[in-house]
Amino acid sequence: MEQKTWPDRSDGSRFTAFPLSKPSNGDGKTKLSRRSKFISKPSSSQTDGPDFSALPFDILTKIAAPFNFPNLLTASLVCKSWRDVLRPLREAMVLLRYGKRFKHGRGGFRRNLEKALDSFLKGAARGSTLAMVDAGLIYWERGQKEEAIALYQKAAALGDPAGQCNLGISYLHAQPQKHKEAVKWLHEASVGGHIRAQYQLALCLHQGLVVDRNLREAARWYLKAAEGGYVRAMYNTSLCYTFGEGLSHSRRQARKWMKRAADRGHSKAQFEHGLALFSEGEMMKAVVYLELATRSGETAATHVKNVILQQLSATSRDRAMLLADNWCALPSSR
Repeated sequence: MEQKTWPDRSDGSRFTAFPLSKPSNGDGKTKLSRRSKFISKPSSSQTDGPDFSALPFDILTKIAAPFNFPNLLTASLVCKSWRDVLRPLREAMVLLRYGKRFKHGRGGFRRNLEKALDSFLKGAARGSTLAMVDAGLIYWERGQKEEAIALYQKAAALGDPAGQCNLGISYLHAQPQKHKEAVKWLHEASVGGHIRAQYQLALCLHQGLVVDRNLREAARWYLKAAEGGYVRAMYNTSLCYTFGEGLSHSRRQARKWMKRAADRGHSKAQFEHGLALFSEGEMMKAVVYLELATRSGETAATHVKNVILQQLSATSRDRAMLLADNWCALPSSR
């Protein structure tokens, strides 16, 4: 699903880029310590408690459905009853891994979306929300929106933040759009720490979907997502600090977040950070960022870059191009 980076003027926002900018698990093994022979036998009050295996499966699913493999393994080690009753979810983890290998063509598997979907659906049938979300993604990419939304709804109801986020985004793309439901689920996922949901919720608040525009709340969620490593949120956080919208005007903070976004591959941030470096006389660094922006499709950066290159020596020009050639983006959550 293609998402907007920043609400445009038609959304009633004052924000724009700078004038020259063109819109555009590995397996976790738990080591058990040996039981000491000096440990006393559990008292009757400890052993006569409720039998966990007697809990209804839907309750256990509600508790453990969003678990990843390490968490599921830890829960399975609580007692024999938990181990036995959580077996379907452990099986779902195996199916989930096979599904991912088929989806991405990894681990000696050829890419096969049909087999990937089949594995994900089998994992979903065993109660794993992670498998539900992955199956939903394949359905969505194939244009089977209703099937995808049904899986997202189930995962969201079981408390999976990714399912809640995807459900919220799906409602934004529904016909007709369901803004109220979208914001509800994006907020649920955001509170649960899902950074993409935090960014999408910020956009909704910025655009005034469902509720009146709330720039302070929008900026708060942009900042949270930025701190979580979401590149688009870093860029928007920089704009908030630049224009003093929702956050106190701070040139230093704006510069910091713009550079962080640029260093993680955001093309507009690379262009605008390059312009800032140019205005400060940092010609060599400016050329590197402007060259990176040009390679990412920011054509407006080309003219400024060429102007600077004319002012540099041949050695400096070669050095700048070499730095751009060897540049690697810092890791991010996208």
